Amino acid sequence: IGLGIPAEPLFRSRDRYHERTSTLNRLKDIVGHIPTWDDMNDDVLRDFVDELMESLAASSAKTICAELKAILHSNKRKIPSEDFMSILTIRGEASQAIYLTREEMQRIIDYQPENDLERFVRRNFIVEFMTGARRSDAEQLRITHCDIDTGTISYVPKKTPGIVVTVPVDERLRLRNFLADDYYRQCGRDVFNETIRRICQKCKIDTECTIKRRGETVTAPKYELVSSHTARRSFATNLYLSGVALEDIAMLMGHGLNIETTKRYICAERKMSKGVLAYFQPQEMQEYERGERDTQYGNPLRAEDEVYYRGI
Repeated sequence: IGLGIPAEPLFRSRDRYHERTSTLNRLKDIVGHIPTWDDMNDDVLRDFVDELMESLAASSAKTICAELKAILHSNKRKIPSEDFMSILTIRGEASQAIYLTREEMQRIIDYQPENDLERFVRRNFIVEFMTGARRSDAEQLRITHCDIDTGTISYVPKKTPGIVVTVPVDERLRLRNFLADDYYRQCGRDVFNETIRRICQKCKIDTECTIKRRGETVTAPKYELVSSHTARRSFATNLYLSGVALEDIAMLMGHGLNIETTKRYICAERKMSKGVLAYFQPQEMQEYERGERDTQYGNPLRAEDEVYYRGI
């Protein structure tokens, strides 16, 4: 490439794999152009696996990864990834991902982009976080999608054109300001990920995190684990931790009634309520705790507290 030799496309029409348009389109979305053998590096392949695991059943993702692995293994060209066999092997172990808190997102909102690339990436990452839209949809959302009377934003997702998604406009984080910015540029997912990680690093989103990723334990500063998927995961996780029902989150994310898909976006567990814990306590322990609260606050137990502590 450096010598002016054009990169060779990954799939040619004469290849027996050229009909794999779904795989080709997923890779094209990640790298921002028709994928070539030179694009097959570790980061691109990891993003490819993450995309599959979020949008497909594990068995389907495993099949597609096996096909791509066979293609890469059978070719006689040297590709950048030396670990593609391992990356594309889905072993069935549960994987974890990180999410950003509203406080961490506020740092990104307050950050002033240093160039147009940062402006574009920051804008769309924030819109993803506030709406739960996929990156491809967030790039297209504008202020004209808002309904002033209802205080909502509505759009038709590219990947599920049969439904309309409606989400309340997040006024606290000034969503309308970002929707008014209609600057657009081509940006592959690998460039997008590198850019948002740099922004997060500059915003000091650097808490050390340890997660399980495809069978391996990974420990790194939080910004290194951020990707284009993180904003959507953060939207779902923050709603879930706020007590919103999975069914409602599914509707807001365009999943309809399929909460199993929505669950894959939740990156944290809600704390078990005291009411649940009280249900499993011996009766004498419940009576002791009620007595302690009466003594502490000097007030008789309210009816709603009575129900709460009995775990009914």
